[in-house]
Amino acid sequence: MTSTLILAFGLVAATVLIHTTFLALSIRWLAGRKAGSSRYFLFWPLTWLFVRLVWILLISHTLQITIWACFYFWGGALPDFESAVYFSGVTYTTIGYGDVLVTSPWRIIATVEGLTGIVMCSLSAAFFFSVLTHLFLSRQH
Repeated sequence: MTSTLILAFGLVAATVLIHTTFLALSIRWLAGRKAGSSRYFLFWPLTWLFVRLVWILLISHTLQITIWACFYFWGGALPDFESAVYFSGVTYTTIGYGDVLVTSPWRIIATVEGLTGIVMCSLSAAFFFSVLTHLFLSRQH
């Protein structure tokens, strides 16, 4: 049980590292774009900005899901890599269809992945909202 929790928290650390790296790079990218520019209040430039932000966030989450999937697959929790990615995706996003299952001790790791996914998705939503807020407030000044 202890080694399972150590593994799970190592995966949490890797997930947070990946996510914060992507957020930091996104902040750096946005800072160089003069996000307060009035052109970002035109429909298409604003839409294109948010499409790219969503792409960045989705790439980050996909990479995080894949890291968890690798551990499920390499550990023998699931029979093939496609099943591991699928299981990891529905666990991370807390969809949890229940059509692919793992046995103990992997269930504990899956629970930690679900909790981690909630936090990472919430962090992405907060980041997205903060960018929108920054654009709106910069327009007010």
